[in-house]
Amino acid sequence: MPDVECGDISVHYEEAGSGPPIIWIPGTGLRGRTWELQTARFQAQHRCLTVDLRGSGDTTGGNGTGNDYTVTGMAADIAAWMDAIGVGNAVVAGLSLGSAVAQELALARPDLVRGLILLATWSSSAREHHIRRHFQSRLYAIENGPLDVYAQFAFWMSSPSLFDHEPDRQAAVEQRLKTHMSSTPAGTAGHFKADLSHETRDRLPRIGCPALVVHGDEDLITLPWYNRTVAGLIPGASYRTIAKAGHLAWLERPDELNDLIEAFLADASYRGVQRGA
Repeated sequence: MPDVECGDISVHYEEAGSGPPIIWIPGTGLRGRTWELQTARFQAQHRCLTVDLRGSGDTTGGNGTGNDYTVTGMAADIAAWMDAIGVGNAVVAGLSLGSAVAQELALARPDLVRGLILLATWSSSAREHHIRRHFQSRLYAIENGPLDVYAQFAFWMSSPSLFDHEPDRQAAVEQRLKTHMSSTPAGTAGHFKADLSHETRDRLPRIGCPALVVHGDEDLITLPWYNRTVAGLIPGASYRTIAKAGHLAWLERPDELNDLIEAFLADASYRGVQRGA
């Protein structure tokens, strides 16, 4: 579980397995190990590296005020970390905030990204009003109210189907999620500020690597049409949905998500075949 100095932060990451690398970037207020149900599946054939973003988990440093939190800045953090450890180009998987960071990374440093997996994604906090209001409300709650009240509204991330029809699975998801959440409120607030900064819609057609866009069909945060917009703008992107899953699809339906990722990784375009060849 090493740490690497990258500018004003010390980036914490964990790795397992060997083979072609996959970088796993977490969402708002989460530790990199939230991807554990995915890395357990793929570490047999891939070098899986999970990373704690600025302001979360065991990554330390920064000014601690939230003023240095932007999606572009976080992408620069990830690029500096990848350069420092010499990972070369990799498939980059990101969920929610992590998917925004992955988009910016692919745009700024295409040499580092040979494929993108974007789970629960969107393209414009300025133009996608529902998600902007969500981020603003969550930011207000964590900065101005008791943390236990803020935490009560995490239920929006879950699939309604799990609440109504699979309560045992829902309880297990909630318990696992608690172990993945960062204990740094200021950092989580910074993540929401980064979410609000996200703006790639007009630049997504510049992404040239293979991409998979996937979301739960009951996602109440990164709404289905936000994901479809991203998939429609990235040339040649694959678009998939996971039934009876919400914003927490990687925890709610891990086998279904892992099957989609495995199919993407097995695709000829991922293996280096140029599109149109």
